Order: sequence, then structure tokens, then C-alpha cells
Amino acid sequence: MSDSQLLKRLRIVIKACGGQTKFAKACGISQSLVSLMLSGDREVNFTTITAVCHDLGYSPEWVILGTGDKMLNGKEATKLVTEIQILRTEVELLHARMRHYEKEFELMSQRFKEQESK
Repeated sequence: MSDSQLLKRLRIVIKACGGQTKFAKACGISQSLVSLMLSGDREVNFTTITAVCHDLGYSPEWVILGTGDKMLNGKEATKLVTEIQILRTEVELLHARMRHYEKEFELMSQRFKEQESK
């Protein structure tokens, strides 16, 4: 999950942490992964978003959507992180369905081309 606005918010969080190295350590990821995410070479992964919300106290709604309060209290953060986990599962299911439909479309397209060539 990466878009320019998400990356902008991630840069805000990184700056507040004191730079990429401190941010990476706080999130339990490598500094090189942080650099790759900021450059757009890697997607901002769920682990990083969870760490930003759960460990650093940022609002999942603000991190992901850019709406709502920037920071949350612990109880609300835990609830929203759980909701994000549920949404992540739903997104993964949608991606799996989409891959299935793409394969079906390719098969149908091949069959159509075969029938046209006969």
C-alpha cells in the first residue's frame, strides 16, 4: 500500500522520530526498508503501519487515510489496529479473487482467439 499522500504522512512520522534510523528501530524494521518504501521501490507494508500506530501511537485512520486525529489514546488505537487487520484480510481476499478473475479472463480470451483462427 503506497501512495504519495501515505508517503507524505510517513515522512512526517519519520521526522518526528528523529530520522530513518530511529524510525526503523522503533518500528522493528531495517533502515534500508524504510529508504526503499520512501523511494517507492517497496510498498509500505502492514507491519510498518501497525508499528506506526501501535508502537508510536499514531492514528491508523490518519496514517492510512489522512483523516481524523493524528494521535490516539491506547484504547482507540488498539481497536483501530484490529479493524485494520480485518480490512487487510478483506483486501487480500479481494486481491485473490481479482487474480482468479484475471486468469479466467485470459483463458476466455485464449479460447476466443482459438475459435476465431479456426
